[in-house]
Amino acid sequence: MTTPEQHQAERAQLGAATATVVRGLWTGVDPEHLERSWLERATAAALLIRQGQTAAAGTAQPWLDELVGPGEGETVPAAAAEAAGDLTAPLMYPLLIALNRIARGWSTAMSILSGAAFLEMVTRTLVADAGRIADMAGMIARPRVVSYVRVVELPACARCMILAGREYSLSEGFLRHPRCDCTVAPRRPGDPPPLDARDLYEQMTQAQQRRAFGSAAAAAIADGADVAQVVNARRGMSTGTYYGRTVQTTSEGTTRRGLYGRQRAKFAKAAGVRFGETTRAGARAVSPRLMPAEIYRIADDRAHAIRLLKRNGYIV
Repeated sequence: MTTPEQHQAERAQLGAATATVVRGLWTGVDPEHLERSWLERATAAALLIRQGQTAAAGTAQPWLDELVGPGEGETVPAAAAEAAGDLTAPLMYPLLIALNRIARGWSTAMSILSGAAFLEMVTRTLVADAGRIADMAGMIARPRVVSYVRVVELPACARCMILAGREYSLSEGFLRHPRCDCTVAPRRPGDPPPLDARDLYEQMTQAQQRRAFGSAAAAAIADGADVAQVVNARRGMSTGTYYGRTVQTTSEGTTRRGLYGRQRAKFAKAAGVRFGETTRAGARAVSPRLMPAEIYRIADDRAHAIRLLKRNGYIV
């Protein structure tokens, strides 16, 4: 039986193959007549992308039939490709990027390569989008499917990894970034739990962990920190001076609704002060939340680092 990961890999190969052919069309433009040359080729590029999208969408029906069983009707690959959006703007952006680079003094060759990189990225994304749309339509047509989960295949970015195994209703849209290879898998009552962020982290080599999360964050996760807490901390990262020392902190999760905020609110209550006020001894009821990198910089040893990870809401 084809697993969601194998289904995802097949889609990624289709996207890569389509992107290679479309990129070849772009890099074959006449440098002396860039705009005219690409406009002559854009129709062919659009046809190639639609073919790749239709092929990707066409894998949904047999995969779901094998995994879940027949549905109430069949998915239409061409309709899924059309639903992925109009191709006019995506195919014009490489030209605009190249012309902009040339206007700024870049060489024509380097400008064309910049456009090629964008075109490859958007082609992969469009092919993956069409495939996911077909998957979602096929799941909705199968009453046994009650929800879907996000399937993340390594290598993946940290933002996608923390969403691995997350369950969503069939009415919820799929969050993705450009060139995102993540896909969806159907969920039925009684299905075993899918792989989550911790499972994926443990499958990675140490070099992959450091590349995806950074050295300090990877060390924090290895020491038991929650993957999502570590990754999300980057969103509110800043540098400040506290108690005479300049440290890296984060504002993420520090409100009453955040995990760290709830922990510190309990501390404030035990100290007999309101959340965010100062105790009689002058200590803040809510101290700054340190970034994992800062924790490992100031920790005396691993045991000290783990205590700080717990205090700052990374180990839950």
